[in-house]
Amino acid sequence: MKHIRKLIWFIASRLIIACILIGMLICAFFMGLNLANVYTVLDEGLEKRADVILTRDDAEELNKYFTYDFLNADVALSGAFDGTSVYADYRISDFEYELKIEKMWSWPWDNYATCTVVERIPVINGSVVSSRASEVPKEIPKWQGGRYNLTLVRDGTKWKIGGMQQTNILLESDHDDADLLMPVD
Repeated sequence: MKHIRKLIWFIASRLIIACILIGMLICAFFMGLNLANVYTVLDEGLEKRADVILTRDDAEELNKYFTYDFLNADVALSGAFDGTSVYADYRISDFEYELKIEKMWSWPWDNYATCTVVERIPVINGSVVSSRASEVPKEIPKWQGGRYNLTLVRDGTKWKIGGMQQTNILLESDHDDADLLMPVD
């Protein structure tokens, strides 16, 4: 009887260890899957948002990356379409977008993820709209980038950006080493 009890305990302890390891692997797999999807949404979505703000083209595609509530509350997007944007008097032909993801987290069982990113557009190419050539400067205003805390929500099987709060303003300069992050008041 003593040997049978030891054998059962040996098998049970190995099964418990195997179940724990398998559970950890499954959890890691789903965390990796979530984070890869979140990374894609962040990279493509924020670049598309900047593209729409600068060029006012193809805004319908933003619905793939952002929640309806976010799109309605985004002041920068509203300014692009109501003519109050600093880029309204310019025809933007190209820009260089940079996104650095500093922190990203999502539990496999949660329907939200949190991220901290730094967004910047160091180069914007274009020209003044011909009807406004005498009224506005020829130099295109620099993009006001910064550090943002983002919240993403899972909408069924898709992730969408639901919140974006700027924590620091990035002051672009003509020299890469002189960029400065200033806290938002």
